[in-house]
Amino acid sequence: MTGQGATHTHRHVPERSCVACRRRRPQPELRRVTRVDGVWQVVPGPRTGRGAYVCADTPACWQDRRLRRTFGAQALALSVQLGASE
Repeated sequence: MTGQGATHTHRHVPERSCVACRRRRPQPELRRVTRVDGVWQVVPGPRTGRGAYVCADTPACWQDRRLRRTFGAQALALSVQLGASE
């Protein structure tokens, strides 16, 4: 039944793109990287400010050569953080 009084069973799940592989995925399947004082970091918990997303279950996306396009010189340090926070 459609119209007034119809119940919605599907909840909207936002999608984001991985900065390494450019694949669109539901946000919970990605790991958020946050820029804190000019340095990109993997920060757990709720965050505000500038952010980017990387596939959480694809270690190939964490390689520094794939992250260089977005994070430049900070790619290697960020790659290490992503591997350690696994």
